[in-house]
Amino acid sequence: MSDFKHTPGPWTAVNHSWCDTSISAPSTDNAICRLDINHATEESQDADEDQMAANANLIAAAPDLLALLVELVDIEGPVPGTSAWGDKARDAIAKAIGSEL
Repeated sequence: MSDFKHTPGPWTAVNHSWCDTSISAPSTDNAICRLDINHATEESQDADEDQMAANANLIAAAPDLLALLVELVDIEGPVPGTSAWGDKARDAIAKAIGSEL
C-alpha cells in the first residue's frame, strides 16, 4: 500500500512573509502548494498568520501522517472490536490518496 503518487516527504513549511507560505520537498524544485491570505487586514494579521502557520504545519505533516496511518492499519489488520476504527482509518487513507483501498 506504500505506492503513493504524491511527492515523497519530508515536506517543509517555508514562511515567505506573514501572509505567504509554501510547502516544499527536497525531491522537487517547485512548491507542493502555496498558502496565502489575500483578505487580511491590519487587525486580522496576527490571527491570520497563526492560522496560516497551523495550516502549513498540518499540510507539511501529511506524508508522515499518511504513512503512519497506513502502517497502523497494516499492523493491526482486522482486530475484534476495532472495526469502526479500521473503517475510519481506511476512509481517511482513501481520501488522502484519492481512491478506495
